Amino acid sequence: MTWSRLFVSQYFPLFVFFVGTVPLLTGWVCYHLAMRPRAVAVFHPRDLQTSYLGALTLPFALFLAFMVSDIWNRENRYAQTVLQEVQQLDAMLDIARVCGPSCAPVDEAVGAYARSLSRYEWDEGWVAPRPEVSQAFEGLARAIAGAEADTTVASHMRSALLSGEIQLRRLRTDRYFILHADLAPHRWIVVLILGVLSQIGLAALHVGKRPQLIVALVTFSIAFSTTLAYTVALSWPTVDESIVPSEELRRILE
Repeated sequence: MTWSRLFVSQYFPLFVFFVGTVPLLTGWVCYHLAMRPRAVAVFHPRDLQTSYLGALTLPFALFLAFMVSDIWNRENRYAQTVLQEVQQLDAMLDIARVCGPSCAPVDEAVGAYARSLSRYEWDEGWVAPRPEVSQAFEGLARAIAGAEADTTVASHMRSALLSGEIQLRRLRTDRYFILHADLAPHRWIVVLILGVLSQIGLAALHVGKRPQLIVALVTFSIAFSTTLAYTVALSWPTVDESIVPSEELRRILE
């Protein structure tokens, strides 16, 4: 998506910081409006019921909670897909090495593809299939095609290598789909609108009451800012190498 491609690379931390400042700015605006003499003279907070604030904050809390849950689920799916890629690459190395000298090109191509994945796509800032990785995969496909044409390679090994190639292609496509499927910008707009409405509700309940207004808006705005920035930071899953068995990772990259 356009906005994510603009900010997800080296500018992503700045983008997260900018998003985190938005609730603080809107909270300051609400405070300024609630302390204006005209608002103090005209508006009477005692006319509002306490349930008024709950009616605003409950949809905000529920919507944000469901969105964070979706993001965590997607993070788990992405991590699982990467782990499956590592396991498939490791299994193909075993097949190539059992096959012997005839499959040496496949062994080298698997390592080259794994290193290319680690450098270009298993990293923060990846948004689309990289040409370098696609080129490495084509090299792997050529090596497997060569093994397929070699009659000295056992038929079950040729079948396993071809199956592994298909599986790696599918996993790369799945990883791209997981990354982009749930990044709808309108969800973030709804969160901002509901959060700002909650700030307005807090300001309305404390018009003219400076200490109460400061405490209410500062605490809610900081919580709003922290939660929103953390959610945005989580929205772009990256590979945590701690989830991948170190021996398998080292083996396919060396």
